[in-house]
Amino acid sequence: MPVLSAEKKEDRPSALEPLVQLAAVDEACVFRRVFPMGNQAGLLAAVRQAGPEEPVTVDLTTDAADRLVLHWGVSEVERRHDWIQPPESLLPEGSTNIVNGIAAETPFKNCQDDECDVTIGGTKVPLQRVRVTLPPSHGLISLQFVIRAEDSTRWWKDGNSNFVVRVPGSGTALVESMEEDFVDNPLGLEIIKAETSDMWTLMHRYNKSADLLEGLLDGQWGDKVDPASAAAHIYVWLRYSSNRHITWQRNYNTQPRILSAAQERLTQTIARAHAATTGETQEWVRLMIGMLGRGGDGQKIRDEILNIMHRNNIKEVKGTWMEEWHQKLHNNTTPDDVGICEAYLAFLRGNGDNGAYWRVLSDHGITRERLQSFERSIRTEPDDYPDQRGTLIGEFEHYLSILKAVHSGTDLMTSVQAASNSTPESAKGFLGYVVSNLRGQVVPLLEAAVEARTEIRRAALGDRELLYLDLALEGVIRGAAERAAGANPQSAIRLVAPLLQNLALTTGDNEEVVFCLAAWLALPESLRNGNYPGREEALQAAAVVDRIRICLANISDAVSARIEPISSGLGHAFGVEEWAIELFAEEVVRGGPAFAVSQVLGNIEAGLRSAAELSAWQVISPGGAVGRLRVEHDLYAIQDEVYEEPTVLLIDRVTGEEEIPEGAVAVLTPDAPDVLSHVSVRARNMGVLFATCHDDAPLKELRELKGRVIDVKTTAAGDVAWEEALEDALAGDDGADEEHDSPNKLKIDVPKWVGKYAVGMDAFETGVVGAKSKNIANLRGKLPSWIALPASVTIPFGSFETALEEPTCAEVRAELEAEVKRIPENPAESLRRCREIIMGMTVPEPLKAELSKEMSAAGMKWPEGVERWEEAFAAMKGVWASKFNERAYYSMRKAGLPFMDLRMAVLVMRVVPAQYAFVIHTVNPATRDEDEIYCELVKGLGETLVSGQFPGKGMSFAASKRDLDNPRVLAYPSKSAAMFVPDSLIFRSDSNGEDLEGYAGAGLYDSITMDPCVTERVDYTSDPLIADESFRRHILSQICKVGLAIEEALGSPQDVEGVVDPEGNITVVQTRPQV
Repeated sequence: MPVLSAEKKEDRPSALEPLVQLAAVDEACVFRRVFPMGNQAGLLAAVRQAGPEEPVTVDLTTDAADRLVLHWGVSEVERRHDWIQPPESLLPEGSTNIVNGIAAETPFKNCQDDECDVTIGGTKVPLQRVRVTLPPSHGLISLQFVIRAEDSTRWWKDGNSNFVVRVPGSGTALVESMEEDFVDNPLGLEIIKAETSDMWTLMHRYNKSADLLEGLLDGQWGDKVDPASAAAHIYVWLRYSSNRHITWQRNYNTQPRILSAAQERLTQTIARAHAATTGETQEWVRLMIGMLGRGGDGQKIRDEILNIMHRNNIKEVKGTWMEEWHQKLHNNTTPDDVGICEAYLAFLRGNGDNGAYWRVLSDHGITRERLQSFERSIRTEPDDYPDQRGTLIGEFEHYLSILKAVHSGTDLMTSVQAASNSTPESAKGFLGYVVSNLRGQVVPLLEAAVEARTEIRRAALGDRELLYLDLALEGVIRGAAERAAGANPQSAIRLVAPLLQNLALTTGDNEEVVFCLAAWLALPESLRNGNYPGREEALQAAAVVDRIRICLANISDAVSARIEPISSGLGHAFGVEEWAIELFAEEVVRGGPAFAVSQVLGNIEAGLRSAAELSAWQVISPGGAVGRLRVEHDLYAIQDEVYEEPTVLLIDRVTGEEEIPEGAVAVLTPDAPDVLSHVSVRARNMGVLFATCHDDAPLKELRELKGRVIDVKTTAAGDVAWEEALEDALAGDDGADEEHDSPNKLKIDVPKWVGKYAVGMDAFETGVVGAKSKNIANLRGKLPSWIALPASVTIPFGSFETALEEPTCAEVRAELEAEVKRIPENPAESLRRCREIIMGMTVPEPLKAELSKEMSAAGMKWPEGVERWEEAFAAMKGVWASKFNERAYYSMRKAGLPFMDLRMAVLVMRVVPAQYAFVIHTVNPATRDEDEIYCELVKGLGETLVSGQFPGKGMSFAASKRDLDNPRVLAYPSKSAAMFVPDSLIFRSDSNGEDLEGYAGAGLYDSITMDPCVTERVDYTSDPLIADESFRRHILSQICKVGLAIEEALGSPQDVEGVVDPEGNITVVQTRPQV
């Protein structure tokens, strides 16, 4: 069989080995490392400093045959991430600084030093050397370099990165340079101080981690450190170590027994921390222990390899594989030794197959270069003993168990054995099934592993061995899920329940995961077992999948938000490669249990949507347009953009609160904003195509068209279709609908103050109050008796401006006027300050008196006591202040409306205790069918539905105006939260911009309850809305009838909001003409 290049024999001893040995015993040598250069050649970097006040010498010596040139630079303390051209004073003889460059070049010269007189096999080996000398106060962190052949035909790097050699004296200065970056992060700075020590090994790192964790448990950090953040810092540090992104050994050797003692100490400290913490902190603590082995008897590693060699008459002969590994184990055992042992076993089982050896090493991420980079390098191929293979396989299987006991904490069999005395009896049956069926059927294996975790979890607090076993079982579950990732949807759907249960067991704050699991288990058993569902069952399942998706996204976002800044800060300080820093958080997420759930959902979702007769697309605003496709992450970040040409936007994140950027002709997104959110209303008003897609395949196709011109339109079937168009097609589409989006046609009238601070319903007239107040008043006497209207009074237009003229508000008025002038310079900050100023104003006594009088006349109970008055007026001022929010400011500016011409009336209503809240469009906004009423319904207050702050969907349904008794459910609710408030008052915005024809002003301003709203997690599965079909049909039908009654009363299509109280009574709280 041909021998792979990685498997070729290396018979020639290294000419650098004598220099390595000399450096090892030289007390002045503070750093040494051999970098492989291929073709059996290497580069020895040796850094020496005799004392703190002595110069530093950096010797780079190579036995390469080519004539070489060092292409190099330096990294300074103040510019630690940069490659900088070295100063002339540091250049060795014969060097040149590259003009207008960042590097110098120094040719390697034949080494004439005595130590370079190396003879191999009777032949002198020529060595080349470059020596760089640095003064004691050099101010540098490292030398960075690559090497080129003299004729530039070849270049050498350290893998995919530059060679980097740290120089002494930089550690303290480096930490000092970072202190400003870590001024609010003392624990992070402490980690960096430790990690930049000149002498460092895994033992030091483990002991320092234990010190920090013990300090956290003892309250050493006080309020300076958030426990969850501290635990995440230590986890990130240990993960960088586990993944070999930071050194395992620098200028120090650790005997196995000392390393295992450090592991023992840290793992036991982690176990104590696990028992002492909860929630997110406990989650990070649990993950820490998987980043290192349990420790145990490390001396056995050192002793047993020698025993194996002696028992099998294997001589300690220099230059043989077994002796090289023996020396490496004796000098500094690391987790790499597990992979080396498994590779050697594969070699023996393969009858001396080098290919098997290298394949297993590769699986462990161990390259030839890594083997050669050890302090005691492994440079030769493994030794084969044909007559002793059977005996050696048994010997090294036992030795592997010793290595795993020290280094591989989450190995299943090792963990099962180590935890045997503490494993609960209730878990042993499930555990036995797992061990016996690791390659068996996936679903029973998953279920057994999850049940074992469930039983173990109750006893795992403070028990190190059970924590390791729990992580090992989680690894089994992850592996089984990956094995089943390609299963057909009917099989894959059976994985959802055990994988959700597994996620709940892992997640620190798992309340929403548990709700999702309960919602899934409430679905019909036949569906969960893979039988093809009917439309109604599929609709309910699709809603649960939507809720699970949102939960997974929130988990992913929380993990990323926590560790991305930590992994970036520590990673850059450690000098970790940029790709590893950038991928760190993503790898943590993808390696966690949430990712397995997401994979399964991706497998089943298309089938459920098809059975539910749902399109991959949900059209929010129909239409068609030609534009250049841009792909963006977040609509909020670009909402103020002005595109010079018609633009189709493909946006990852849309909350519903944003503006449509000027020049955008279509917005497509995988996100799911409510069809009644502000951005949805704005899109329909502007004639912009707006649609959300629930399938990755169409989105992938669209992304491939980034930067090209496309013709996109909605179809009669409710889908979105597109095709690539010619560049010339842009000339025929100016990106704006003149009828809807021409700012010059809009004009806002500035109403005058009516002379009163409060008016009752009889005075709800044009120019006095806004459309919300007028529309409620206009409904009086026109609706069936079973539809209630809330008692209301309004603080009319101009009241805010008049209140500012009161003597008690003179200072506030002057401060506000000055800040308003600064808005164009810094809108976000100045608008925030304006809101802050308004909240500090004093409410005039006449306003209090008049409002109290009108409310009494309307039968509304006014709050009792000074404190309740203040709470009420804080809500009122909050509505006034909402005039100065960013979204409203940009929206008016785009419409060409003078921002300060907006006047804010405030509609004061009694809060109706809401069991459900609904929104009605009396013309279906997606299809524009005038014969169909479209509605959405949620538990609690309507804010959950229209604000965009709560992801997920409400229950959507529609009915023909000719058959309101038979509403059709279009989607079941997937929202996870609802808002509730006590029976008190609500202060609603009622501006002169909200009823301006051609301008989508609705939803721009705040409505605020006097008492704070309480957000609660909700379970729709047990609600009669889902569980009781007759109840559901009655409520939905009644809501549709409300919509038709109001449309007929007012003579035009309406956008209606209302609530259903716990007794089933319906109250309409707002209506306005449908845009």
